[in-house]
Amino acid sequence: MTAFDQLLSRYRDLCALEASVGLLNWDRQVFMPAGGGSARTEHVRRLSRMRHELLTSNEVSKKVEDASRWATEEEQAQLTVLKKEIDYANRMPLELIERKSKVSSDAYDVWRKCRQNADYPPLAPYYSELFLIARETAEALGYQDYPYDALIDLYEEGSTHAEAVETLSALKEPAIKLVREIQQEGRHINSSFLERKWDQEKLKSVMERVIGQIGFNMNAGRLDISTNAFCTHQGVGDVRMTTRPSNHIRGIVSSTLHEMGHALYEQKQRPDWEGTPLIGGVSLAVHESQSRTWENVVGRSLPFWSFFFPWFQEEFSFLGDYSTEEFHAAYSKVEPGFIRVGSDEVTYNLHILIRFELEVALMMGELDAKDLPEAWDNKYDEYLGVFPLDDSVGCLQDVHWARGSVGYFPTYSYGNLIGVQIWNKMKSEVEGVDEMIARGSYRPIMDWLVEKVYGYGCLMPPKFLVEHVTGSKMQAQPWLDYAETKFRAIHGLA
Repeated sequence: MTAFDQLLSRYRDLCALEASVGLLNWDRQVFMPAGGGSARTEHVRRLSRMRHELLTSNEVSKKVEDASRWATEEEQAQLTVLKKEIDYANRMPLELIERKSKVSSDAYDVWRKCRQNADYPPLAPYYSELFLIARETAEALGYQDYPYDALIDLYEEGSTHAEAVETLSALKEPAIKLVREIQQEGRHINSSFLERKWDQEKLKSVMERVIGQIGFNMNAGRLDISTNAFCTHQGVGDVRMTTRPSNHIRGIVSSTLHEMGHALYEQKQRPDWEGTPLIGGVSLAVHESQSRTWENVVGRSLPFWSFFFPWFQEEFSFLGDYSTEEFHAAYSKVEPGFIRVGSDEVTYNLHILIRFELEVALMMGELDAKDLPEAWDNKYDEYLGVFPLDDSVGCLQDVHWARGSVGYFPTYSYGNLIGVQIWNKMKSEVEGVDEMIARGSYRPIMDWLVEKVYGYGCLMPPKFLVEHVTGSKMQAQPWLDYAETKFRAIHGLA
């Protein structure tokens, strides 16, 4: 056994611990009885500590050193990824990792109850602690210009606070301008028929057929309903998604397509990279580029519904009163609202901007956690012209902060931009994409994505991958052009 093989064997112990934590957290949100919370928190805390101790051990460091001497080119690539992870772990005090694990596990259970009761105050102390942990994490990791740099880099390597400000600012005014023009001059689109007491299990069943048609392998994954939609993977052959119930059809449909984008990225990885540092999506923004593409660029397109709308009409007979064009317009219309995950494509980036500005203020101590609801509501009034009815559709709607995920939100907007750039490139190289989607045929699209995106795993940093695939860096203009063209047509604007 070579030195690299010995290292890889030990690395797979790390993978097993990480998969165990992932499975416990998935179960917590899908099947775990309410009484299991405290025990589950303790299990996750101990497993997280064990993984950190192993990753930062002298044994693993020695094996990395030995393996580096004679590594092949591909092995060197794996070592590069692993060394970054070890460097991050060595900068993080074990006490801070255990503290975050415990507080975020407890905060999730509190968040779920608070959201159900539209009662924010019990969660405020947990947010205070989690944002303090976020600031301590930034200090431990180090940064060059701004504390937030260290946190966003965890989710999108190489990104910074300055890049997030620049990117979201480039989207802000065009989005507000287009929304106002649609409200003042666009044709009215009736979408009231999409909001009703839907049979959630029946919607889920239809969506299982839809994602199977697109290419998700149900023998290597599953779809469940939970309070918040997410995707987790234990391996290429075990990728699990949840979808979000709602009185609007987009609840189950859009969230399933979104999580399917993440899941396809994980399912379509190179099998020979399983259990190595190269497996998996390279970053959150690239991951979101796929989830946002399948949810929106594909899932809110007329060709998509031309094929799939009859499936929904078969299950929900009242939809027979509407044409595919009427349904597509209602499903895709631009209309400011309270909820990020159910929002239209144009206002979505404004939802992200609000969260970005608030989490920076909370982390920097410029906003006290107890004052979050008021700050949240004021920003929604200012940017979107709506005022949340209560905290369940306001500052309690997202789970990210309860998990301690600070620095995550900008990657959603990054994903919108990168997704359109990748899609444009794919359409320039694959002939008749819209026609294929209208026929329910996705194999050529999937083959291209596997070759150009999924198959690279973590081989190169995200910024390099985006430029390698699209020929340019992440830019706002392609997405702005896409949005202007699509939504002016839907709303009958010149």
